[in-house]
Amino acid sequence: MQSLNVAFVVQGEGRGHMTQALALAAFLREAGHEVSTVMVGRSPWRTIPDYFVEGIAADIEEFDAPTQVPAADGRALSVPRTIADVALRSPGFIRSVLRIAEVTQGADVVVNFLDLMGGAARKLFPSRVPALAVAHNFVFLHPDLAGAPGPDPLRRSVLAYARATASGTDRRIALSFAPLANRPDLGLEVAPPLLRPGWEDLRSSPGDYLLAYALNAGYGAELSAWSAKNPNVEVHCYLQDGEAALPAGSPATFHAHGLDQTAFLSHLAGCRAYVGSAGFESICEAHLLGKPVLAVPTEGQFEQTLNAWDAERVGVARAGSYAALDDFWQSPPTPGQEAVDGFRRWLATAPDFFVDAVQRTSHTAAGGGPG
Repeated sequence: MQSLNVAFVVQGEGRGHMTQALALAAFLREAGHEVSTVMVGRSPWRTIPDYFVEGIAADIEEFDAPTQVPAADGRALSVPRTIADVALRSPGFIRSVLRIAEVTQGADVVVNFLDLMGGAARKLFPSRVPALAVAHNFVFLHPDLAGAPGPDPLRRSVLAYARATASGTDRRIALSFAPLANRPDLGLEVAPPLLRPGWEDLRSSPGDYLLAYALNAGYGAELSAWSAKNPNVEVHCYLQDGEAALPAGSPATFHAHGLDQTAFLSHLAGCRAYVGSAGFESICEAHLLGKPVLAVPTEGQFEQTLNAWDAERVGVARAGSYAALDDFWQSPPTPGQEAVDGFRRWLATAPDFFVDAVQRTSHTAAGGGPG
């Protein structure tokens, strides 16, 4: 088919959305299409990792977007700080919506990776350019996951946010740990995870160290404190700014690293077990390597509570907190080889599925979708 010019709009708050964009860009280019424009939401609290800038192989334009602001302890989400930040920066959000609408108008297809400004742009400025929305968050719209935990008002608000990011799109694709039936009546297609290129070449090896990922620096300090109480355990911890993000005095067996996807995957392949925030992609990467996973939701981020519950539901991780780290390390729940092989087969269907989804979307009339 004719080569397509595809534009990405990526939520910058979660690095998993960037991972998904990297994977889809590679699939599309392999199929002869072009990803020429990548727009990423800017957060004052996080930077775009170098691995994304280098790997996406396209011009990146940042725009102001709402973000989740950490509390003073550098751990949990602070609702008051988040509200204040939104109020302070809201004029920039209007400019973002206008800019997204302008830039994406020249594409053949737009892909939105759970970005609210991208959804607002489609809602306020209906476009003839067809679009699809991709996120794990959409899977919680599926009736099979109706038993997810949490208060109904909170769950409804999280799902309303997810729906808003898909406004004005023609196709809504839910990334899932395991296959589920499509629900066209709900405007929902279920797809395998979008993992960064090269996962097929990863080979697991037995190790004796704990690998950790800390979304916020306060959790890195908590892991460092755990390491000090367990001096016989070597810990490798990845977090933004690495050692510079932590107070001085970490034990010699605790190694803090800045964000580096190649080094992270190498450590993941060789670790004994993995603990980290309940982000979708890192859990998937650990599971495909057969590694035990303790998924720790970031406090105040309810979507991570849902992620951890979903991962435990299908047997790819144990949901918990850092208080459970002692028990987890003593007896890590290693997944069976049959489960890992089945997961790898599910992942292997991603390239064909997503290239086909983009190509089918290019033939649809925009604006009448599930948003």
